[in-house]
Amino acid sequence: MGLYDFLEDSLLTDYMAKTPKSRKLFQEAIKYTPGGVHSSLRYHPPYPFYIERARGSKIWDVDGNEYIDYVMGYGANLPGHSHPKLVEAIKEQVEDGTLYTMPFELQIKLVRELIRRYPSMAGFRLSNTGSEAVMHAIKLARAYTGREKIIKVEGSYHGTYDSVSISVGVKPGEWGSEKEPSRVLDPGVPKHYERDTIVVLYNDLEGVEYALKKHEGEIAAMILEPVAMNSVGLIMPMDGYLEEVRRLTEEHGVLLIFDEVKTGLRIAPGGAVEYFGVEPDIVTLAKALGGGVPISAYGFKKHLTEIMYPKGRHIHSGTYNGNPLSVAASYKNLTEILTDTAYHQLHIRGEELAKGLSDIIEDHKLPLCVSSLESVGTIHFMPWKPRNYRDVALNYDRKAYANHWMKMLLNGVIIRGVIEGEPWFLSLAHTEEDVQRTIEVSEEVLKNLNYN
Repeated sequence: MGLYDFLEDSLLTDYMAKTPKSRKLFQEAIKYTPGGVHSSLRYHPPYPFYIERARGSKIWDVDGNEYIDYVMGYGANLPGHSHPKLVEAIKEQVEDGTLYTMPFELQIKLVRELIRRYPSMAGFRLSNTGSEAVMHAIKLARAYTGREKIIKVEGSYHGTYDSVSISVGVKPGEWGSEKEPSRVLDPGVPKHYERDTIVVLYNDLEGVEYALKKHEGEIAAMILEPVAMNSVGLIMPMDGYLEEVRRLTEEHGVLLIFDEVKTGLRIAPGGAVEYFGVEPDIVTLAKALGGGVPISAYGFKKHLTEIMYPKGRHIHSGTYNGNPLSVAASYKNLTEILTDTAYHQLHIRGEELAKGLSDIIEDHKLPLCVSSLESVGTIHFMPWKPRNYRDVALNYDRKAYANHWMKMLLNGVIIRGVIEGEPWFLSLAHTEEDVQRTIEVSEEVLKNLNYN
């Protein structure tokens, strides 16, 4: 049963009354595009609402409805929608060209800024999406080690690269034991990836050690989100988990890849590497890097640069890699928008929202809890904070979760993305008034939900 099949009939009726123009556009779109969307999980029943414009912390749909937006491009729009400095940077660059496929000076400046923020990295290469950055990181690890297998965490999404499209939305009846989880392939992924991708649970050091020993000498890399944000809301690493994963991978000659597509440049100027003080061999960045334009990067320790062309034979390529528009916006974003003052402001707003929601849960004795980190957070529709994907999949109240999203939407707050398990993302554009309004709406919605 799909998540949004749990929606109450009255909510669907109210939604359709509120969004007639979106319904008309959807009916036209599905003539040409499956689901009327260009990323599969943007569809939700009875149809998605269509956006007309966005600015700051708000978006407006084609029916003129205004929403406080906490999707923020699934974390990409850290400055807020249409930040004036980003708009200015893009306009200026358009006049000088949109695509060179040749090097230019601003690329050097952008990478220098990334290394300033991630000083443990010897260099970065630019690409376009988080999926691409992950793909290139894994290929680099395989090229360096001469090994084929990787380890990934059950329930974690790392983009659409085949090697990591395994055991993402896995169901209880198919996920196997905790010690040795099953490898469940997404549709379209070749079966031989069952051999080369090993699955472990998040926060399970025994499982990591078991996998490393069982496949001794075969594993190129372990990839994980240092904070699980692309899984089921937000799950924090247990004390010592990241440090021990780093020790174990080094002990077994396995490269460690931090997927910082969501944590990178958001939870601290130097992302999770700075926040937790644990240094991977490779780090992947995207989302907040561009502030709303398509760009990604992957950074690597010095020893890995030796095998990259032109020194070595490993090739990283792409027509749009480091394109001028994205580079101009990203450099402006990192040097003039995401300042120390900005991070302090994000921290304050994040604390206000998390505390406000936690207070509601405590005051009304609701079977929920809140996990948050700086400007990101989630309401877990279960009474305790989960350790891993299985804790949530087995215990959370899906019906209340779905109806919460729709009721918030109907009250002008998009508290999270339509994808099941997405956290909220604050931006620099969110004001104290936005947060207080969100808390007020949340109290009315949460106290009146039907819980299992």
